[in-house]
Amino acid sequence: MTFLFSRTMRWTAALALVAVAAQSLHAQQGGGMAGYGPVPGPQAFPASPLAGGPAAAGGGAYMDAHGQPIILPAQYGAPMGYADPMSGGMPDDGMLADFGGYSMPDQVGPHYFDVAVDSVFLQNNDSFQGAGALASIGAAGPLTLFPSNYTDDYEAGWKIAARLDIGPLSVFEATYMGLYDLGFAATINSVDVAPGGADFQLFSPFSDFGTGTLIPGVDDGQTYSITYDGELQSTEFTYRRYWVGNNPRVSGTYLAGFRYVRLNETFRYDTVGLVTSVATDSASRLWDGDNEMLGFQFGGDGWIGLRQGLRLGGETKVGVYNNHYVFQNAGDLPGDADDFSNVTKGDQVSFIGEANVMMVADILPSWSLKGGYQVLYMSSLATVGINAADAIAAQDYSLSVVNSQGDALYHGFFGGLEYVW
Repeated sequence: MTFLFSRTMRWTAALALVAVAAQSLHAQQGGGMAGYGPVPGPQAFPASPLAGGPAAAGGGAYMDAHGQPIILPAQYGAPMGYADPMSGGMPDDGMLADFGGYSMPDQVGPHYFDVAVDSVFLQNNDSFQGAGALASIGAAGPLTLFPSNYTDDYEAGWKIAARLDIGPLSVFEATYMGLYDLGFAATINSVDVAPGGADFQLFSPFSDFGTGTLIPGVDDGQTYSITYDGELQSTEFTYRRYWVGNNPRVSGTYLAGFRYVRLNETFRYDTVGLVTSVATDSASRLWDGDNEMLGFQFGGDGWIGLRQGLRLGGETKVGVYNNHYVFQNAGDLPGDADDFSNVTKGDQVSFIGEANVMMVADILPSWSLKGGYQVLYMSSLATVGINAADAIAAQDYSLSVVNSQGDALYHGFFGGLEYVW
């Protein structure tokens, strides 16, 4: 009996081992496991790991686990095969793709920052284009003191921008730029420019340079001075949407939003001249303009990854604005009866366009250097330059008709830092 029981147990164990082996072989061949569905065999998956699905292996779109297309980050070079150390360094079968950049030697994603701070250096060398001379040396003598001769300097300002992710491929951006010290000043003295150091030899265009009716305190001048001061401020609230080109190293954004720009200018023409044959007095002519523009703009930027950590890009923005302007013409002459002050207000449609080209270089994981060139154009403005030019051309010291069809072209360099959290 004991022998029979022992023999039965040995047969039972042997049959169990055979059943386990058969189940294991069936699972490896795709038969599946209870409760887990079919298990793919060696023909369902390639030997090397595949990121992106079978379609990616044949050059098609990369797919995630749910069969949805995967958007690859922009990169300098397309994925290539990698050497297989087990095959003597020969390239693998091309089935391996890398999305995270861990084995890619060169990855360039779309241009992005959280905060950017720039120093801006702009000039407006056309601000007094067409304005004639404000002095002659002697009656009908050589002309001097042209305002346009003093507008070539670059004036310093600053700009700050911040971005906030608001959705897939979408950001909200706020930007502020300010230049507070636009300006120049120039002074001439008769004794320094007149032949023989003669005094009271300066004449203004408002007396046709001494050949017409002389203005007390202005003509027979001893000292002439011109002073220009200006401020340019811009605030933008923008929505940006990213795009990626056919070549993934090319990317950029579309943008749309609102912008407020304020240009405030003051131009003074101060003189000291004879009021009698022996007495002098001073006079002052003022042009003051304030243009406030509010409106909608749209545009976009584009970037190309030159190599790891180095991008070249450009941006263009255009918009239509309502320009609310306030302009003052004022004069202070010897004798209060000749003083005047006139203020003109108005609203009109204006245009603003901006373009720049720039380069960004990554220097640390979170920090990048940026530099570029910027052009900013504004039309339909009541500028001091065009109104002073009109008064000079008309030879009318007290001209108070406001010309609101001026324009301004600012251009120059900028450079700064970008930071990513």
